Amino acid sequence: MTFALVCIAMLLALGLIALVANWFDKSEDVIEQGHDCSTCTAADEGSCKIHCLLEEKKQKSISE
Repeated sequence: MTFALVCIAMLLALGLIALVANWFDKSEDVIEQGHDCSTCTAADEGSCKIHCLLEEKKQKSISE
């Protein structure tokens, strides 16, 4: 029972730390999404392959 109480207390403390950190964070983060592999921000790492294939499929269906 003590272990469960410690776990709950730690989760609450972690949530409080995240709340305080978020409260002091004043940055305006902007997420930009690319439309093809050349504009995708992770194209160099190869993690945009699915996104590129989906965009290619959309463009093919539009042109038909």
